[in-house]
Amino acid sequence: MTELLWVLYSTGYLIVAVIFLLLAKKMFDLLTPYSLNVQLTTKDNPAVGLLLGGFIVGVAIVLCGVFSGDAPEVPTWTGFLAEMGPVILYGVVGMVMLFIAGVINDKVVLRHFSNHKEIVDNQNSAVAVIMAATYIGSGLIVAGGIRGSLDMVSALLSFAIGQVAFVAFGLLYQLLTKYDDEEEISKNKNLAAGIAFAGNLLAYGMILMRGLRIDDAVVETWSLEDRALNALYYALAGCVLLIAARVITDRAFLPGGKVSEEIVRDRNLNAGYMEAALALSVGAVLVFCL
Repeated sequence: MTELLWVLYSTGYLIVAVIFLLLAKKMFDLLTPYSLNVQLTTKDNPAVGLLLGGFIVGVAIVLCGVFSGDAPEVPTWTGFLAEMGPVILYGVVGMVMLFIAGVINDKVVLRHFSNHKEIVDNQNSAVAVIMAATYIGSGLIVAGGIRGSLDMVSALLSFAIGQVAFVAFGLLYQLLTKYDDEEEISKNKNLAAGIAFAGNLLAYGMILMRGLRIDDAVVETWSLEDRALNALYYALAGCVLLIAARVITDRAFLPGGKVSEEIVRDRNLNAGYMEAALALSVGAVLVFCL
C-alpha cells in the first residue's frame, strides 16, 4: 500500500511539472517577437528548436531544484497539498529568474550582434546552441540557489552571484580563445565553435550549481556571507581549472593537430564535440572534487 501511495505522490509532482513546462512554453511564446509554431513547423527553423529546447531543459532543472528536499516518511494527500504552496511560489520565482537570466545572457554573452536576428532570420544554429546552453546553465544556477536556500532572500542572492559569475566566464572564455568567437559564430555560422563554447558554459554552470547548493548539514547555520564566500570559491576555482583544462585539451586530445585550429580552419564538428565533452567531463569531476 505504501508503494502505491509513493507512486501517486510522485505522479502528483509529475503533473505539476508538466503544467509548469506548458506554462513556461506559453510564456516563452508570448515574450518572443516571433511565433514559435511558425518557426518550428512552417519554417522548420532548427535554431529556434535548439533555443526552445534549451529553455525547456532549463525550466525542468529549476523545477528539480524546487522539488528536491526532505521527503515525508509517509506520503499523504494533506501533506502533498501543504507542499504545493512553497512549490508554486518558488517555481514561479525560479521561472522569472530564468527569464531574467535569458535577457542578461542575450545582451551580454554574445553582445556584438543581434541573437534574435541570427536565430530567427538567419537560422543560425551556432548562436542557438550557445543561447540554449546559457538557459541550461542559468537553470542550474537557479536550481542550486533554491535548493541551498532557507528563504527567498538567500535564493535571490545566490542567483545574483551565480549569474554574474556565469556571464563573466562567458566573456573570459571569448578573450582566451585563439579566434574571434563572435565572428566565427555569427558571420561564419561555425557550429563547431558554438558547440565548444556551449559545452564550456554548461560545465561552468554545473560547478556554480554545486557552489550554490549548500550541504544539508550546514544549510541552517550558514550566514549569507558564508554562502557568498562558498559560491565565490567555486566560481573562481572552477573558472581557473576549466580554463587550464581547455589549454591542455587543445594540445593533447586531438592527434595531429590542435582543437582550436580544427574548429576554425575546418569547422570540424568532431573538434567541437571533443572540446565540449572534455569540458563537461572536467566540470563533472570538479563538482565532486572541489
